[in-house]
Amino acid sequence: MMKELSLLQIIKYAVKALVNSQVLVLIILELAILLLALAFSKVINKKLVKNVAIIASLIIVVFYGINYVDTLKIFMDNVTTKVMEIIYFPSTLEFLITMIISFIIMIVTLANKNEKTILKVANTAIPITISFLFLCIIEYMNGAEIEFNEFSVFTEPVLMSLNELAMGLFVAWIISLIIYKVDMRVIRKVNVKKIVESEVLDVEEITIPDTQESKNLVTVNLDELDEEEDEDLELPKLKSEAK
Repeated sequence: MMKELSLLQIIKYAVKALVNSQVLVLIILELAILLLALAFSKVINKKLVKNVAIIASLIIVVFYGINYVDTLKIFMDNVTTKVMEIIYFPSTLEFLITMIISFIIMIVTLANKNEKTILKVANTAIPITISFLFLCIIEYMNGAEIEFNEFSVFTEPVLMSLNELAMGLFVAWIISLIIYKVDMRVIRKVNVKKIVESEVLDVEEITIPDTQESKNLVTVNLDELDEEEDEDLELPKLKSEAK
C-alpha cells in the first residue's frame, strides 16, 4: 500500500511531471499567443486579433493531440463504458444520487414563479414516476426475498426492466432539460437581439418629411400697428378748442 503524500510532496511530483512533459511546451505556446494578442489588440482591431488567437490556439491543440490519438481513443472508450455501466448497472449510491437530483430539480422548478406550467408539470411528474419505479424495485425484491446488494437488481428480468426504464427516463429527462435551457438562454436571446437591432435600423432609415415649407409664417410689424392705432384714436379736445 502506498503511503500518504504530504502537500509539499504532491506539489513536487506534479511540477516534476509537468517539466518533463510536452504539456509545458503547449502551455508556453498558449501564453505566447495570449501575450501577442494583448500586444496587437492595442494597434489592430480587437475582434480580428481575438479570432486569430483562437484559431492559432486550436491549431496548436490539434497538432498536439495528433500525437496522442490512440491514448485519447482508449480514454473515450473507458469513459463511454463507465457511463453505460452507470446507466444500465447502477449501484445503490447512484440510485440515491438520481433521486436527490430529481427532487432538487422538481423543488427548484416549483419554487420559480416564472417557469412555464408545462415545465412545472413535467419536472414534477417525471421525478414522481422515477420514485414509483424505484419503489416497485424495492417491493419486488422484498416480495421475492431477494437480498438488496450491488448486483441484486441484475438477477431478475423484472428488476432489470424496471431499472432500465427508470434510468432511461432520467437520462432522457436531463438531456431534454439541457436542450430546453440552452434554447431559452442562448438561442432565443440571440434571436431577440437580432430583432431589436433590425428594428433600430428600420427606425433610423425612416425619413421625416420637411414640413417647414408647408407652414405659412405670418409676420406682424408692430410699428405699423402702433401707427394705425394712433391714427384711429381721437384725442379728447380741450374746452378752449371746442369753442
